[in-house]
Amino acid sequence: MSLKVFQILFCFVVCFSVGRLLAQDADLPLNHEAYHYIDRLDITGATGTTVHTDYKPYSRAAVAEIFARADSSFTSGRDREWFDLMRIAADDDYADQQTSKGVFKKLYRNGRDFFSLRKDQFRLYINPIGNLGVGGDQEDYTTNANGSEFLLNYRNTRGVRVRGTAFKRLGFFTEFTENQWKTPVFMRNQQATTGVFDGENFVKIFDAPTGNPGFDYFNARGYITYAPAKELRLKLGKDRAFFGNGYQSLLLSDHATDYFFLNIQARIWKLEYVSHFTQMTDFIRDKPDSYGVYPRKYAVFHQLSYKPWDWLSVGAFESVVYSPTLPGGQRGFELEYMNPIIFYRSVEQSLGSPDNSMLGLNWKANLLRRFQLYGQIMLDDFNFRNRDLGTGYWGNKYGWQVGMKYINAFWIPRLDLQLEYNRIRPYTFQHFNPTANYAHYGQPLAHALGANLYDLNLMLRYQPFPRWSGSLLFTRLTKGLDLDGANYGGDISIPYTLRVQDFNNVPGQGSQLNITTLQGRVAYRLLRLDAYAEVEARYRTENEFTSLSVMGSLRFNLPYRPVRF
Repeated sequence: MSLKVFQILFCFVVCFSVGRLLAQDADLPLNHEAYHYIDRLDITGATGTTVHTDYKPYSRAAVAEIFARADSSFTSGRDREWFDLMRIAADDDYADQQTSKGVFKKLYRNGRDFFSLRKDQFRLYINPIGNLGVGGDQEDYTTNANGSEFLLNYRNTRGVRVRGTAFKRLGFFTEFTENQWKTPVFMRNQQATTGVFDGENFVKIFDAPTGNPGFDYFNARGYITYAPAKELRLKLGKDRAFFGNGYQSLLLSDHATDYFFLNIQARIWKLEYVSHFTQMTDFIRDKPDSYGVYPRKYAVFHQLSYKPWDWLSVGAFESVVYSPTLPGGQRGFELEYMNPIIFYRSVEQSLGSPDNSMLGLNWKANLLRRFQLYGQIMLDDFNFRNRDLGTGYWGNKYGWQVGMKYINAFWIPRLDLQLEYNRIRPYTFQHFNPTANYAHYGQPLAHALGANLYDLNLMLRYQPFPRWSGSLLFTRLTKGLDLDGANYGGDISIPYTLRVQDFNNVPGQGSQLNITTLQGRVAYRLLRLDAYAEVEARYRTENEFTSLSVMGSLRFNLPYRPVRF
């Protein structure tokens, strides 16, 4: 039912929309190196008042507009070379203007893409994608009489990406990868605990008898875009999204695996409006094949952002997660949530309050062309009537984020700092109907570790030379886990009706999980390719468990996606 609704709505707009259009294409992949560079441009005011950064991924048309506005600001030196490298990676028009001898006169003709074809009404870009790495993981269980052990790690990702445009209106994107990954032990422990491998869906485990197992999985995503006008863009397919300006998002992040959606994005004056309609999966651990498909669940999101000046942006966010399965029986797909310009909370209440609704606020302010202050407030539920009965009421479910970005820190060119703090109360994202929790395929939709937590993140990035980059990330997190089978509010898959207590609830309650991570990376960009030779090291403590892992990789046409915890 939901797929048909998406198709009907999409086809209706395609067939009946009219207006002028600039060439459109696929999005700039999430976590691409250019996102940090665009943050720098945004802090200096280069994005203006019509290009918003509160929703990601960015369309390549929006990215091209940002780089075109900023072009005159970079005239020479290392800043100009870095600017050109990032623009070549993100802006197709600019990349196709570059001259290159190519290979056999057919390949790498623009110096960036393995194969490219540019005609009046058609563009095509084909690239191999991959991440080939090898390293080691030194594990030290301080409570283990056998001491530490060294394990071999490797990653073998291969695939193909195809994208382009047709008739200056339609964009298309598809990619697939085949993956074998022997991860550090802490990632295997997480998968053994939750039953899912973070960021992916179905995985197979190999080499289990050796004591150093790995994950084998296939990943495919794809979508089409349509722009009836420069100010309006639709996207239909399987991908992820991110709301906010931080390292984490408390509203909707790209942590969970891909899902099917219809996205409508409109820019009018200084406003941007995003509607996001999704079909997700209610994960069942160890589901036999005879049970058929995983149960479906649905979620709708929208956000209205206002950017009165190039230095200030505020946005109001709303979401509803709902399931066709209720304790009283089946209810099917809810058509009322397909309305893109209605207050979802009012609809949810009129239906009898069966669903998981949430409100949010996004904001950022760029100051002195050096700093950005940003944050989020997320409100799952709040009960004013019980505020006089005691502190820490379980039904006051909310979280908040505050952060700062500082570019050219301490007057050192291309040295950037970011500091972020997140705090989420117990029982946030839980629901009385566990199939309507704020998760997809068993993975949280917002913060990577769900709720009942607080964390501090400090990030340093340095670009001493245009092709060389380095980063350092320090994270300290405290999360409350369930104790003796009791629900202390950290596992978002459990109904809140099983809570331990009504009052005196605080973030981190229960059995405390304390994680400290220090990870660094040094990368070198190869030619004008979107390819990097890099070395990454991570030191991590988790209560009494410590690990040190190192990996050297060759990564091409795939963004670097850090392991958040």
